[in-house]
Amino acid sequence: MAERMESPLRREQIAEAALTIVVEQGLGAVTVRRVAEAVGISAAALYRHYKNKGDILAAVLEEHHEMALANLRQAEAQGTTPMEVLELIYKTMMKMVVKYRALPVIFLSDVLWFEEPRLSELKLRHHKIVRERFLEILKQGQAQRQIRSDIRPEELFVHFLGLIAMPALICARDVQDVDMPRQIIANWELFTNAVRV
Repeated sequence: MAERMESPLRREQIAEAALTIVVEQGLGAVTVRRVAEAVGISAAALYRHYKNKGDILAAVLEEHHEMALANLRQAEAQGTTPMEVLELIYKTMMKMVVKYRALPVIFLSDVLWFEEPRLSELKLRHHKIVRERFLEILKQGQAQRQIRSDIRPEELFVHFLGLIAMPALICARDVQDVDMPRQIIANWELFTNAVRV
């Protein structure tokens, strides 16, 4: 019998187990029982906290959001200019892409957008918070004449997300499709060349 885990269950472990299942078996394979087995606890112990796939995916979204906000705070504390902050955020987010390859599968899934309305509401709420933080950084860069001001921060933000989203989508199932270290360097160079004053 699987070992029982003391309460409260660590959301990070649950999220990582679910993401591993998504990469290896697909989103449809995520069940409370399978996640419990992956974490090494009884299904009954996990059911006390997560009743179904929607609860598990909500935990994944919450964990991702908390990591993204922590990365933003750390970058803002360490970077001395808006462009340095953006570079630190970008590189940290790309580490998350490499570690959590299944995130794009979840972010684009019908489960998130059509089957579980609470998940899409949660994702949109998280996106709005992160977007507002990014827009402030971009506006600061424009005010300090580091970032072009002829392009609105909203479009710059979408462009920045593309640096992360496209490699993430390509390697979601097979990391061999992208030479990630080289792609990270190339994407950042292309972005800076496009947006710097």
